[in-house]
Amino acid sequence: MSAAGLGDAVHRFLAILLSAGLWPAVAPAAAATQLTMAPPPDTHLAVGQRFDVRIAADAPLPAPPRVTLDGVPLAPVSAAGQAWVVRQLELRKAGVHRLEVTVTGADGTVAARGSRELVAEAWPAPPRQAARNVILLIGDGMGLAHRVAARLFLHGVVAGRPGALLAMEQLPVAGFLATSSLSGLVTDSAAAAHAMATGTKTANGLLGVFPDETPEDSNDNAAIEELPSLLARRRGMVSGVVTTADVTDATPAGFLAHAADRGSAELIARGELAAASAGYLRILLGGGRRHFAAAGGALLGAFRQLGFATPTTAAELEASVAGGAERILGLFHDSHMNTAFDLQRRGDPEVIKNFPEQPTLEVMTRAALAVLARHREGFFLLVEGAHIDRQAHIADQERMVWEVLAFDRAVAAAVAFANTSNSDADPGNDTLVIVTADHETGGVVLPGMGDAAHLGTREYLQTYDAGGLPPTNDADGDGFPDSVDGPAKVVIHFGACPDRYEDWQSQPRPVPPALGRVGRDRFVHPNPERDGGRGVLLGGVTPVQVPAEGYAPTQCVHTAVDVPLSALGPGAEQLAGVKDNTQVFFAILRAVGEPPPAPGKRPER
Repeated sequence: MSAAGLGDAVHRFLAILLSAGLWPAVAPAAAATQLTMAPPPDTHLAVGQRFDVRIAADAPLPAPPRVTLDGVPLAPVSAAGQAWVVRQLELRKAGVHRLEVTVTGADGTVAARGSRELVAEAWPAPPRQAARNVILLIGDGMGLAHRVAARLFLHGVVAGRPGALLAMEQLPVAGFLATSSLSGLVTDSAAAAHAMATGTKTANGLLGVFPDETPEDSNDNAAIEELPSLLARRRGMVSGVVTTADVTDATPAGFLAHAADRGSAELIARGELAAASAGYLRILLGGGRRHFAAAGGALLGAFRQLGFATPTTAAELEASVAGGAERILGLFHDSHMNTAFDLQRRGDPEVIKNFPEQPTLEVMTRAALAVLARHREGFFLLVEGAHIDRQAHIADQERMVWEVLAFDRAVAAAVAFANTSNSDADPGNDTLVIVTADHETGGVVLPGMGDAAHLGTREYLQTYDAGGLPPTNDADGDGFPDSVDGPAKVVIHFGACPDRYEDWQSQPRPVPPALGRVGRDRFVHPNPERDGGRGVLLGGVTPVQVPAEGYAPTQCVHTAVDVPLSALGPGAEQLAGVKDNTQVFFAILRAVGEPPPAPGKRPER
């Protein structure tokens, strides 16, 4: 990043701090010293959850600030510039706690003062059966319309009723999550993962840390403990993470690492190694092999020294599980894994030629469950269907639908595991399953049916009675549509996108809807490779100017609509109705909230 770009970033973060109310009241003295504080206002923490406090001033101070928590003095350590940090605090009692900061001038008068109230939430033993295991499945970017579209593509409508329901639609508890971040109405995946992993809010782009005035530096941010670490330290549980993305991508990283920039892949990979070294990360499956193979494979070697099997294909993963592996780092692609649509060779087979033996999300989920279920203290498993978001970003309706259906098969595997554990003779091994999303991507709507006789024109869309009903489309019962571009096809429209060509037929390979090169183009323009020869030109709503730095707005964007949630098992009822996404964290803790083990107990190494 250039000096000018860094300056812009600093000002942007200062604006975030101001808009979020991170500036406390300053004492009415003549001095103009201002302080920023983290955690941010209205922060709720779990009892026993570790967190940092950070105080920064906008001008040199004559002495370090005096910091107290509930009247007890803390010992802040100098960080970058005029900033001080207190690391690894815990609130041991439920209720409201008061953090106070005082800066004294050279003459002994108060130059600045601020305060912050922090709320500690208890997670006592539930009134009925507790959960020993928790499976959180996140369909990245999956709004309600994405789920409905997948169901219609697969099961159609019979006599005005759904031909069948998806597995995720059959869970007994239903609700919605609000998803805004600390910095914006519309969240990104990093801030959304942070919310569910920590129970707190942060700015877009951050993972496990709170924003400050030095966005280029991850080392001086105030950090907060994430769910897998807390469950291990307080309950002795182990964790696994499964994704179809690069394993250093925002959602998996949000549960395992701390970074002020979600793009810090090397830092995030080291954070994942730290979680493995601490003993609680037992399973990490997905893409991103290049980060671990870099520098002569140092990270891969470190994982192997910890006892991790390192399969690179579906067959090797199966062999690792069958061989009794207790720790698995499975990296099946150098970058993000390929989509289910391409793995089934529904498009150009060249798309997967370099990595033809990738496991499906369902296969990875079943492998993770087989290994984690051996741990007697219970487990937490995160499963991410990452490509729902990625395909919605490029308005690829077929690949998006296939990803929702692939994700639903992973849901079915999780539900089958839970149904077995929750109905057997052992009352102490019950499982909570939560299915939700981090945000909605694309502004997806379903306006009607397509008429093949009008392919390439606006008349392709048939609304109301003219469109008829979608047929069932899974004669072979494999959980995916038999026909891709049939004569009666559900039309999926993406409303939060750039100008683009569209003929509502499948693409041989993933292609962006629009083009625009930073530093070369002034405006974004529709991609002629995408249906340019026969598609309808659709007007978009996203910006058209290409910025001097950063990213060109060539893709569909996230939206602020609430996302659906479905749940099953002990504690699931806590998530009925409309909740903030931070409540996922607290619902999980309350579901497993039996008295913690002896202090310092961790998973056996």
